Amino acid sequence: MRIQVVSLDKAGQSAQQSDNSVLHADLHAPVNAFRLRSDLAVCFWESAARERQRFEMSFDRPVLRFSFILEGNGISRARGQEDFVRNKGIIEVRYFPGTGGIVELAPNQGHKWLDIVLQPSFLDIALPEETALLPHAVQSVVNRETDTLPCDSRRMTPEQFVAASQLAHCPYTHAARTLYLKSKTLELLSHVLAEYAPAPCRTRLSTYEIECLNKARDLLVADLEAPPSLKELALSVGLNETKLKTGFKAQFGQTVYGYFRAYRVDLARKRLLESTDSVSEVASSVGYTNISHFSAAFKERHGVTPSRYRKNNIFFTSPANG
Repeated sequence: MRIQVVSLDKAGQSAQQSDNSVLHADLHAPVNAFRLRSDLAVCFWESAARERQRFEMSFDRPVLRFSFILEGNGISRARGQEDFVRNKGIIEVRYFPGTGGIVELAPNQGHKWLDIVLQPSFLDIALPEETALLPHAVQSVVNRETDTLPCDSRRMTPEQFVAASQLAHCPYTHAARTLYLKSKTLELLSHVLAEYAPAPCRTRLSTYEIECLNKARDLLVADLEAPPSLKELALSVGLNETKLKTGFKAQFGQTVYGYFRAYRVDLARKRLLESTDSVSEVASSVGYTNISHFSAAFKERHGVTPSRYRKNNIFFTSPANG
């Protein structure tokens, strides 16, 4: 499997001629690519510029590309396929039947994303007895029954975002890095395929119950230092504790306190980027009294410590004309 990446000038022409090397990227393309197998590769992109950027990726054989957007906005285009707007937290899944596509990046922003690129035959090898359980559209590609596949774009789950962040911030080198990239790539793919698994019977909620649950969510995050207990929350919104717990999971996809923890950490991430407060001050502002607990919770959700996250994104938070 050969992947070639070239940057495009404003007229849409290749800024530099690419050669035929495996996983080639020209010097203008901000991508590091690693071939994990002959039919599986992971590519890490990181770019920050004041002008619009355009990059073309081409493939010499049919591939599936899973693109995980960690920072920045843009547009994804492919010949004969639907255009997609790319925003932070989005997964874009495309099938390229031996062709390629273009990614356009918005100006005055930092951009980070990673692509998992695989030949459909990889799934046949990795799941020899379970390809029949794959989504029907993917099955048809694996079985070479079609040259087209509907594009898919969806928001990452918290598990997917954490796994993608960890994959993008590999802490190892040499052999340890290779093993880490392979294991994390498979983990991330498993999180994606899990979304296509048959869904369990969903809890039915009335309009009244949905209103109560929305009120419960608002009350839950109103005081980040002293959130209400489940009993207090249930009494406040007029639901029993069992309905509160099952209904909250059905409505918001997380347990009550799983949602609360994620909310605090996500708010902290925003404040790290938008303020000059110290990490301990940010932790305190979202209700953490123990900086170690905050750092551990942040790393679990975003893949890096708060201080490393701020350092990695310091360019993105600088004034455009600074």
